Amino acid sequence: MPRGKRESHWLVIRRCLAIIRRVQRGPASRDELIKAVLTQEGADAYGNAQGDTLYRRLENDLQRIRNILQVDVYFSRQEGGYIIRDTWLPLLELPDEDLATIAWLEETFDIESPQHDAVYGLLGRLRLYLPPERRGEIERQRTALTIDLRTRDQDVIRPDVWDGLTRALNERRRVEFDYLSPWYEDCLPRRHVVEPYKRYFSDGHYYLRGWCLAISGPEGERRPGSYIHYRLGRISNLHVLPQKLPSSPPPAPSYPVVYQLAPQLARSGVTRHPEITILEIEQRDDGSALVRGETDSLFWAVRTLLRYGPNCRVLGGAEMLAEMRHTVTAMARQYETNEDGDDVCALGVW
Repeated sequence: MPRGKRESHWLVIRRCLAIIRRVQRGPASRDELIKAVLTQEGADAYGNAQGDTLYRRLENDLQRIRNILQVDVYFSRQEGGYIIRDTWLPLLELPDEDLATIAWLEETFDIESPQHDAVYGLLGRLRLYLPPERRGEIERQRTALTIDLRTRDQDVIRPDVWDGLTRALNERRRVEFDYLSPWYEDCLPRRHVVEPYKRYFSDGHYYLRGWCLAISGPEGERRPGSYIHYRLGRISNLHVLPQKLPSSPPPAPSYPVVYQLAPQLARSGVTRHPEITILEIEQRDDGSALVRGETDSLFWAVRTLLRYGPNCRVLGGAEMLAEMRHTVTAMARQYETNEDGDDVCALGVW
């Protein structure tokens, strides 16, 4: 009898492990969790229970996973199934060389790289299953790789901001901070609530790529629900919040981009920019090139193509063309040479 009792305990553990492995694959319904258990352990894994009795036994296993194995498996309406929100008992351990590889991948496949979201999603899931101190080792390795680029940033980054972000990225927690954007004429900071996903160095500055949940200021509160790239030198009064990040980052928006390069540029090949994922290049008889692609940041895509000056013309998509027209028209106003603005056309306002 004692041997049979131990077998029963082992069966419960195996069922719980089958459930954990299934939610590691992605969101799963109750029936999908049960199917994973029965596939692994056989049709009698739950003693041939049916209906509500079967669901109660599954719920008992979920309680064991949360309370005993300390893995927070819960039903997410947003994801449409059960997911892992957090782990207090780590599910994964890796040698130091693997942590160094993760750090290298995070630096190599940064926000400006193609396939960033897919690569960073994978690395984020690996981080989720590691102990907190091992996540800290990844951050240490990344700091060594960047050779402390803070010293090259043209802004002054407050130590509490840097350290708070390091903690938030480590522990996968929300942050709240004041952000001084140059777009507001009143020169007052706005309070942002953000899910931080990436700290990176670009064009002389350190940035935070975060999913903005709320912005509050003199205009009231709004909820953008979009990614924003924050310059760390403009952040102050940062606080790490108790709320954890979701298991996967929200998907970034994708905007179509269509532009034409003049022959003098296209004859020697089309340069690929990290801000724009090129999907198709059509070489024209006159030597020009029609380029089709997509971007998740209209702001950076427009500024990338502006570097070509009059040798590049944006033709679409709708959002990209509207943003380019708005930007170039505003630039043209700065260079009008008479009251009628006759020279605006020379700047290529389309």
